[in-house]
Amino acid sequence: MKFKGVLLILLLCMGLLYSENPVIKFAEPSSWRYTGMGGAITAVPEGLDTLIHNPAGLTQKLFYPRKNFILSFSTQLYFKPQFLFPILKDVSKVENKLGQILLNAKDLITSSGLGATPSLSFGYIGRNWGIGLFATASAFVQGSPFPLGVEGFAMMNLTLPVAYSVKMVEGRLVDISLGATFHPSVALYKMLDGSTVDAIVAGRSDVDKILDGVLSTPYVSFPVDLGFLLVGYDLLYSGNQLRLATSLKNLFGDYFVPGQSVAPLPRELSFTVGLGASFPFFIGNLPVDIVVSGESKSLNQLLSGSQTFFKSLAFGLEVAVAKVARIWCGLSSGYPAVGGQLALGICSLGASWQTIESGRYVGDNPLSIFQVGFAFEF
Repeated sequence: MKFKGVLLILLLCMGLLYSENPVIKFAEPSSWRYTGMGGAITAVPEGLDTLIHNPAGLTQKLFYPRKNFILSFSTQLYFKPQFLFPILKDVSKVENKLGQILLNAKDLITSSGLGATPSLSFGYIGRNWGIGLFATASAFVQGSPFPLGVEGFAMMNLTLPVAYSVKMVEGRLVDISLGATFHPSVALYKMLDGSTVDAIVAGRSDVDKILDGVLSTPYVSFPVDLGFLLVGYDLLYSGNQLRLATSLKNLFGDYFVPGQSVAPLPRELSFTVGLGASFPFFIGNLPVDIVVSGESKSLNQLLSGSQTFFKSLAFGLEVAVAKVARIWCGLSSGYPAVGGQLALGICSLGASWQTIESGRYVGDNPLSIFQVGFAFEF
């Protein structure tokens, strides 16, 4: 057990030597809870989030009951709401309706981008290990000016995460866990450039040609995530938890095409430090749990100067009532987030919304994300 812990620490330290620029942020699955809490869950991961954000959380529990099998369907939409509805204006009056929609969407796309990611997630969460299958289909475009200069992609992604966690220290007041996730991925990727979109606007091409050849070049990736979690019990009162966490995501994570000299697709390498706390109590006979968290994301990019400090900050709040309903809110780079979940037997319904900063600094290029879906947990 000690050898495994030392190995994880060595890998974590080695990962700090690497730095990548963030690319393709929208092709990977994300939970309602993650979105609703502004992404601040490194110290308080649960369920399939442990496979994605911090595998050290597999050996630790929060207030909400742990389920072993989780099957989730959700869709994320990326947009700026104030520009969404005008895109259908005057479409019925022209012959090239698709071209007119694209022209009317120029404010939306050039200011923030437009995209969608439907996803299917399935996994088994054990006492100190987990395995899953995540499938997504993504499309995203942005650019300025429009339509020339548009950049985007269409992508299908299949990921098979396998995670393991071990408690290095287990005491009455303090637990320390280390974890690792290996999540090999296969992606089918198609770049969208300005000339292609311009041809559609002018009526010289159609949507079929955009996706022509998308199945011909499969990319593969073999990233590793590492996590650390320290939990203090009953430090403020009985049942309370205080948490300190770190995670290193997407080590060795670039997509590449085996046997070909095709340019790789970099994933975002991020080193995150987070704090969290859980405060269970009762209102009469009604159990309530409040979870608060905060973190600084991608510290490696902050140190390299490719990200500002305020952009890296995220804060989250969760209120769970009677193990049936949850309400979330948060801040990510100063932008608000909100969401909720309702459990109906083994079925849960959820929705969340947040705004992220897709530019270099706060206020550079904000983008709204709306997510809705349902899950079966048993």
